[in-house]
Amino acid sequence: MDDLVTFMKQRRLDDEAAAETWAARAATISEWARKVVVLLTNHQVPAEHTLHDTVGGQKVRIASGWLVLAARTPSATHPGVVKEAGIFLTPAAELWQYDNEWPTAVRLTATLPAFRTPEGSVLKARCEWILDHVIEAFADTLERHGIDVFELEGL
Repeated sequence: MDDLVTFMKQRRLDDEAAAETWAARAATISEWARKVVVLLTNHQVPAEHTLHDTVGGQKVRIASGWLVLAARTPSATHPGVVKEAGIFLTPAAELWQYDNEWPTAVRLTATLPAFRTPEGSVLKARCEWILDHVIEAFADTLERHGIDVFELEGL
């Protein structure tokens, strides 16, 4: 019984540390997102893409914004099929991950998803995908629109 109590206490401490790390990383990325939005807006780059979800079989608009990353990768669930996934940035500096294998997009938040459930582990993985790819996506987006690193440093 003591082993179980020790394990549960340690797991709680580990979860709290992971939540703090997640919040700090998400806050940093969110701050960068705000700066990228300012630069795209200052350069009058139109937020011309639209992010949709499927709700009850209907296509529903979530937001307009910039597609900062679009990737074609092999499907994990359908061997031999290529899927589309990407990162979407809204004028409010929200970051969304879309994946055409999932009916809904996922928004990055400062709260660590409840990863001990099957749904939560998928949500966490999709948010981690944003965190792992967004820095390069921001750099590519700024360069694609002729925005120099010195402008970013000036913010």
